[in-house]
Amino acid sequence: MWLSNAIMIAVTAILFGLAVWKTKGIPVEALESSGKTLLTMLPLILCAFMCEGLIKTLVPPSWIQKWLAAESGWRGIAIGCIAGALTPGGPYTSFPIAMLLLRSGAGLGTVVAYLTAWQLWSLTRYPMEIAFVGLKVTLLRFGVTFFVPPLAGFLAHWVTAQLSKPVA
Repeated sequence: MWLSNAIMIAVTAILFGLAVWKTKGIPVEALESSGKTLLTMLPLILCAFMCEGLIKTLVPPSWIQKWLAAESGWRGIAIGCIAGALTPGGPYTSFPIAMLLLRSGAGLGTVVAYLTAWQLWSLTRYPMEIAFVGLKVTLLRFGVTFFVPPLAGFLAHWVTAQLSKPVA
């Protein structure tokens, strides 16, 4: 996490420096825009982290280990796909849930399936997608990506199993 933070701080500092150089002073408009975005996104971010904590409280780790651990196989991957498709919101919602799943003992295949399904199958995005690009394009996109989340989950599960085998 510290590396991600360091990279974001460095990128922000460079962009800020370029903005100061370009505007010949403090980029007030950019700072105001950033502040407005922060105020708009803050409730969503707070709710997403609160949901992560509530899920952690409501779903016992024993359930996650039973149903979503690497040993759960196809069942965990299927649950990960369904959960990913049903997870509303953006990365502020899905990544804390993925982190919680990992920390609670879910298999990597399950988490990869969850994140991939969230990105490709998000049921909450379909109405907007249909409104903008039409039903035909939406159905085509879903059809060609339908097998990707489970396949990604099984592939991640297989790679993880291969890497954990002792070298002979």
